[in-house]
Amino acid sequence: METNPYIKELAKYLTQLTKEEQEDVLDFYSEYILDAQMTSEAMIVHKLGTPKQLSRKILADYSIRALDNEEAGLPHYEPKSKKNIRMIWLVILALLASPVAIPLVIAVIAVVIGFFIAIIGVLIALVLTLLGIVIAGLAAIVGGITVWSASIPTSIFFIGVGVAALGLMLIIAPIGYLVIKALIQMTANFTQWIYNRYIKNKHKQKNEVA
Repeated sequence: METNPYIKELAKYLTQLTKEEQEDVLDFYSEYILDAQMTSEAMIVHKLGTPKQLSRKILADYSIRALDNEEAGLPHYEPKSKKNIRMIWLVILALLASPVAIPLVIAVIAVVIGFFIAIIGVLIALVLTLLGIVIAGLAAIVGGITVWSASIPTSIFFIGVGVAALGLMLIIAPIGYLVIKALIQMTANFTQWIYNRYIKNKHKQKNEVA
């Protein structure tokens, strides 16, 4: 089956996987095609979809599996938020490549876009808030230094206000980061649920019927 054009084309879309993962996938589907006695590409496409469609499902599966492994405490080498964003994108591609109802796809994309608009809104608000605090804090410190010779108590007051403002920034920044991270996780959980409900389960049922 290594010479099968379908398998060869499928391999071109799996470059995001490691060599070992690619080999596992290609071996699995090569054996699957042989066992199912699919002797023509038309039969394979009817059963599995085009190589590009199948690759999107495979990549979404591996992305979700990587997140599950991370939650199980296995080693990981990049931030979870980055993995979540990649998984969300791959699931959307898998939905677009699958024979599901168009209204469902539109609804899912609309919800995901809504989440990302919220994330961007929080990010912009966080940046503007932190910028305002930094400017106000530095202005207070500079003002306090300026009036030092005229009134030491006033100077100390303004410098204290400025330092407190900068300290407040150190509290707000982590909170904002956690809020953004939580929104990304919520989006990832939603897209993963949609994928398991409408793509993975239907694909499994289709194979069982066959």
